[in-house]
Amino acid sequence: MDFTANMYKEILVALKNNGYSFLLIKDFIASDKLPERYVLIRHDVDLDPFIQLEFAEMEAEMNIFTSYYFRYIDKIFKKDIISKIYTLGHEIGYHYEVNTKAQGDSKLALELFQEELREFQSNWNTQTICPHGGSFNPDFNAYGLGAIIKNLPVFLFKRKELYSNWSNFSICRNQNFTDFNLLGDAYDSIDFSEILYLSDTGRSWGKKHKRLDRVQLRINKEVDIKSSKHLIQMIEAGYYPHIYLLIHLEQWKDNFKDWLGWYLAQLIRRKGKRIIFGKDRIN
Repeated sequence: MDFTANMYKEILVALKNNGYSFLLIKDFIASDKLPERYVLIRHDVDLDPFIQLEFAEMEAEMNIFTSYYFRYIDKIFKKDIISKIYTLGHEIGYHYEVNTKAQGDSKLALELFQEELREFQSNWNTQTICPHGGSFNPDFNAYGLGAIIKNLPVFLFKRKELYSNWSNFSICRNQNFTDFNLLGDAYDSIDFSEILYLSDTGRSWGKKHKRLDRVQLRINKEVDIKSSKHLIQMIEAGYYPHIYLLIHLEQWKDNFKDWLGWYLAQLIRRKGKRIIFGKDRIN
């Protein structure tokens, strides 16, 4: 099976065995000199904060440290969990969605951004941020199969209430990061022209099911990863010395029932994206 905890560990082992240095996003942005071969691993915590700690402990046991970006909503913002991950040595970033929360009110969005960011900076010395690109409004969950089935009537009859009409990607593009005591953004502050960017969004490494998690630069146009095994083969071949992985750990399941439920949910979500956003906006 692909997208399991064991498969994720295999990816980490392949990177480590093939000489990749693991860089935190904040260290990459601040560095004047980078290793010859490196990987950036970013975890967006969109759904389950508790599973993150299990993976963070596994990474730390392997002497690997990565960057975790937490949403500021009740079911995700669990300070005790975040503090444990930070204490292990991982980076804690702010996964903001304030335009959605403010429903397009730019003044309110900026106020929310500053208020929430202060929480991250005072507790975990947060120096980098990235926007949450989810299509749903903050408190709506339609990720797993059970959540999709539970909310099927809402999908059918109250669809307009589910989706955000505002992009979170623009909140900081008209601001100076130094005004917020930040080093930068995990997207906008990185030049991807010589970095292979791969995302597991849609439970796939390929481009076919991506709407937002894509980079359209030279390297990323020529590569289409079919599976995690394919990714490991590419790592071992050493064709791409600079790699950026965006990984949502809540969808990496070892239990077959959970794995199958998530797999089926992603099939439904892929079809839904095509219906709602149109085929041209997915591919």
